[in-house]
Amino acid sequence: EVPDLAPASADLICTSMALHWVNDLPGTLKTIRRALRPNGVFLGAFLGGETLAEMRSSFVLADLERRGGVQPHMSPLVSVADAGSLLQSAGFALPTVDTETIRIGYPDAFTLWHHIRSMGESNATLNRSSVGDMSSLLAAAAIYSEVYGDEAGIPASFQTLQTTFNWGPMFSWRFQTMGGDLHDWLGPT
Repeated sequence: EVPDLAPASADLICTSMALHWVNDLPGTLKTIRRALRPNGVFLGAFLGGETLAEMRSSFVLADLERRGGVQPHMSPLVSVADAGSLLQSAGFALPTVDTETIRIGYPDAFTLWHHIRSMGESNATLNRSSVGDMSSLLAAAAIYSEVYGDEAGIPASFQTLQTTFNWGPMFSWRFQTMGGDLHDWLGPT
């Protein structure tokens, strides 16, 4: 799962919407940092911890009502604060994490769940439980609609985290002394 990257072999490493599937995110980030040449840059985007918060809370309420306890229905996701801490502990200089939340409307929870499964983005945790009985799914769908829905349907929130200008080892402050800004130092991109 951890990419086999030679040390100091890349000036730029990019990843888009894949890191939320990594089981060992700290190890992967350390591998990426080690693979960067001096002043190399890591750019990444992945789903954040507030993704599908409406669905998550609907399942919690349905599980408490139907099963008397809570089971995970989604893979764990990283919060903004945790993403910054992970980048810093991996050894990146000046870690930066930006966030954006995109809300998409669906007619009902079952359509949303169908789309999630069709994209291959359903729960992939090793010890995930089976879906359970239909009454739990119906309860979650009803709660989702009642708490978050309106006459148009239900919202689904997707939080994306973008890591920008995460510098590899030996980051220098050279661009500050060049008399220009960072874009001048980076040159055409």
